[in-house]
Amino acid sequence: MKSVNEVSKLSGVSRRTLQYYDEIGLLPPSAVKESGYRQYDDESLRRLWSILFYKELGIPLDDIRLLLENPKEMEKELMRQHKQVLLEKQSQIQKMLLSVDRILNDEFDISMLRDFDKNRVETMKKKYASEIRALMESDFFLPAAKSGIFLDKVFTVNNASRIMNTDFSKLIVLGGEVFEKFRNAMKDGSDSLAAKEAVTAYREFVNILIPCDDAAFRRIGQAYLDNKKELDKKTPELAEFVSAAILYVYK
Repeated sequence: MKSVNEVSKLSGVSRRTLQYYDEIGLLPPSAVKESGYRQYDDESLRRLWSILFYKELGIPLDDIRLLLENPKEMEKELMRQHKQVLLEKQSQIQKMLLSVDRILNDEFDISMLRDFDKNRVETMKKKYASEIRALMESDFFLPAAKSGIFLDKVFTVNNASRIMNTDFSKLIVLGGEVFEKFRNAMKDGSDSLAAKEAVTAYREFVNILIPCDDAAFRRIGQAYLDNKKELDKKTPELAEFVSAAILYVYK
């Protein structure tokens, strides 16, 4: 366990910032002494590393908090993508170092001006940031993540391999389509054809990530009722509708 002072010295994050992270639910301490001092274990420090990593990439704190609530393998997939941004930066720095050596040797050609072109890095950062936002803005999938289904099955060897080979960009697009199908079907009722099509699309979405039988999918449906208050903040009555539609198809 590390004290708040030790964590501050290790990370360069001020004590006030660590307190703020606790206040907004981003980084709760592992324990709090009777004196009120926060303490952090290895798991908390690992979470802090992720927070600082995503901050470095310009991702807002609200999005980081939602990101860290997702299954670990989904977080790892996003991190693999962001690694490409860092590799691109590394490549750019290496080219600049070579150019510095050439300047020191009184050499120059116009191609060296490309060392200062950050467009590719910025394009990659925007691309991955938009993918995260697309996923995180859809709080729609948080009940499924919290249902326990993912924790039960996502970490099996075979399934981890399947997730790593998934095109995450296409997955986000599909997720958005599922959300829209449910939202559009609300006017027709939970027993309508449109609702059934939304449920089918959702089942296909889940099956990309984990093998999901009828019982497991019913658990996801129940999870929407359990998280109704949270989802109703953005789309009133959607949680209850999704749950009713799933349980109507998978009685």
